[in-house]
Amino acid sequence: MFIRFVVGSDGERHRELTGIVAEARFLRDAGRLSAEEATQLEDSYSWLNDYLPVPPFSTRSWPRDVVAWFRDDAHDAIARMWDLVALLEEHGCPVRLLRSKNPGRVLYQDDFQVVVEEWKRL
Repeated sequence: MFIRFVVGSDGERHRELTGIVAEARFLRDAGRLSAEEATQLEDSYSWLNDYLPVPPFSTRSWPRDVVAWFRDDAHDAIARMWDLVALLEEHGCPVRLLRSKNPGRVLYQDDFQVVVEEWKRL
C-alpha cells in the first residue's frame, strides 16, 4: 500500500492537488509562518533530506506531473509528514490522505517511496 498527503478538499480530483511538502514551502515563502513554525518546517525538511533518498527529478526526462508516494512501511518519514499536516491545518489548509495499492506507473522506487505518473483514477 502507498500513501500520499495532499492539500485539497474531498471533491477535488487527486491529480490537481498539491503535496504537503510543497504547500508548506508556499506558506513559508509567502511569509505566513511564525519564526517558530518556520524553524519547525526547516527541521522537518532537514530530517527528510538527511534520511530519505532524493529521487532524480532533475536528471530524468519524466513528465512534469510525476508525484511521490510513501510506502506505508516508511514509518519515520510518515511521522514527519504528520508534523507538516498539523502545521498546514493550523493555517486553514485542508489536508487529505490518499491510499492506493497501485497509484500509477512507477518511474522510480526506493525503500521509502515511489515516484509515479499517476493514473487518472485511483
